[in-house]
Amino acid sequence: MSLVHTLLFMLRQGQDMKFALSCLKSLEKSTYKTIVVYNQGDLTNDNLKNFLKENFKLDCHIIGDGTNVGTTVGRQKCFEYIWKNIPDTLYISELHLDMVFSPNWETPLVTYLENNEEPLISCGIVDKKGAMPFLNKTAVLPEQLSQYDDFLLGLRTDSVVQGFTNPCIHVSEILKKTGGYNAAFLKGRQCFEDDSMLLGYYYYYGTKRGWYPKVNYNSVVYHEIAGQRMTAGGKSADNYDGLVKQYGTMGLKALSELHGSPWHKQYFLTRYQEGLNK
Repeated sequence: MSLVHTLLFMLRQGQDMKFALSCLKSLEKSTYKTIVVYNQGDLTNDNLKNFLKENFKLDCHIIGDGTNVGTTVGRQKCFEYIWKNIPDTLYISELHLDMVFSPNWETPLVTYLENNEEPLISCGIVDKKGAMPFLNKTAVLPEQLSQYDDFLLGLRTDSVVQGFTNPCIHVSEILKKTGGYNAAFLKGRQCFEDDSMLLGYYYYYGTKRGWYPKVNYNSVVYHEIAGQRMTAGGKSADNYDGLVKQYGTMGLKALSELHGSPWHKQYFLTRYQEGLNK
């Protein structure tokens, strides 16, 4: 099995069902159709199984019990399920329900990983405002969902830039060696678990090599709500504290250099400087 997708499934409002239908229907056109779905709530496992089986031509493995365990635990459980039950998996993706995928969207990303010594690669995205992060470009969104295949294919460009976003695809073996997401530290529900994972890769390769995450715009996915960490509050603070406990103040300095966006660079550099002054 070359690639297995992971998806956290939670329906909270009517809009979420609209997201789920468009996301999963678009995934039917993917090169790889096996998905480990973590049930985060609202539906029982039996109801979720029936919903997925009746509506989509996908190979779905359902785990979880309908409890919202948070992003960190949910993603990690998906990874561990794959490592145990589908051990020949070479690559693992992280998907969100508010995404729409073009046909065979993973192929350029898998090809990139096959030909470059990288632990992961992010897909290019366009959000609900038409913004294309990391390229500083904007696009006019189609009015109809049926137009998104041609729209997303038309946004592809042969450009690989510094940055990180979801969806991303990991090399399963390296993800396993670095541990994935450590829930012992990352106890908040969202926000900084990706940074913990990036630092794991950074130290895996060694600081001398100068590794940094990359976004490959040879494939473009629609992501309705991107950059949530910029406005996230609440329990994200617990997640941040865990990040600092895991990697220390120097980890914040490294993150200010790993990220490609000015917002992230400034955020982590400021947190690093605050840590020095304590």
